[in-house]
Amino acid sequence: MKRILSLLFMLTLITCFVHTPTASAATSVPRVRTTITKDDGGGYYVETITETSPLSPYGISPYSATAATVDRTKSIEYYNSSNSLCWRYSLTGTFRYITGISAVCESSRAKLSIYNPTYSLYDEKHSHSGSTATGTIKMRRQTLIKSKTISITCSKNGTFS
Repeated sequence: MKRILSLLFMLTLITCFVHTPTASAATSVPRVRTTITKDDGGGYYVETITETSPLSPYGISPYSATAATVDRTKSIEYYNSSNSLCWRYSLTGTFRYITGISAVCESSRAKLSIYNPTYSLYDEKHSHSGSTATGTIKMRRQTLIKSKTISITCSKNGTFS
């Protein structure tokens, strides 16, 4: 009898401590926030930030001082007055934050895709400092040069803007 009880006790302990992550726990669903601003020439900019949760089977609790490292990407697309996509500029920052304590941007990288050959890159700079990643793109179309700056900031609570 003692043997059966101790076997059942051991099985119970094993099932309590063994955690197998399911597909839903390891998969993150991105959230997308979009802002549209008009341009003087009849076109418009679409600014999008995509947020995905850290890929941890246990997740990050907002009530514990747990460190998380996450990537956030903010993109800006320019559409001309014919609603045709001309170019896309994406800025990605790698952030490390300890919930409620601190946040820092560890690195930044940028990517430019040109879809309309009448546009060309004039200048591009990206950097990171403190808890912010910043990118500035200057695009040329004939003799006109337009500049656009985007930034991603992480708060100490892991909120991105």
